[in-house]
Amino acid sequence: PMRAPLPPPPMAPQNGGPVPELSLSALEADPTLGWPSTPPQAHTISHKISRISGVHRIIWTVDAGKLRNHERQAVSPSFELPLASLATSRLVIFPRPNTDGKGSASFKKSGGCGSVHLKCEASGGSVSFLVAISDGTTGFAKKPRGPVMHNFADHSTCGLPKDQEQWDFGKAVNQATQTFSVCLDILPCRQ
Repeated sequence: PMRAPLPPPPMAPQNGGPVPELSLSALEADPTLGWPSTPPQAHTISHKISRISGVHRIIWTVDAGKLRNHERQAVSPSFELPLASLATSRLVIFPRPNTDGKGSASFKKSGGCGSVHLKCEASGGSVSFLVAISDGTTGFAKKPRGPVMHNFADHSTCGLPKDQEQWDFGKAVNQATQTFSVCLDILPCRQ
């Protein structure tokens, strides 16, 4: 897996000013956080940092074929999470558990539905984030969920609250590229 090398990222806007209040519409309107102009290849990570808000956007492009097989998880390439220092992290998607409780869950059995989790190798540090799924184009209506605040000293993996965690990944599949994207927006620390 390829790793995206990054310099230590700022947790406030690069202009040194205060962190602006963030809204979902402001995040989508931020030109520095736009989606790639050409469809990325499957199993890649894109990492952008907003010069306006300090938000880090990590986009994982996933092969939609995973939704049609019996895998029990899919793991992204590693990326650096901006905590007090950079921390190696990955996104992981899990299929929705079987409703009958029989057998192990798989993406095929779940009909392409599942949850997104953030796994970090750091033994501490807090993060606030939003999660969305997309077909990887600017025209797809993304509906971010969160924000979630998590301290990795408590647990190395986190996700959305139970009532928000299930996604229908199949609805986000780009038919031309046979991929879908998982978007993680890391919100700047308020100081």
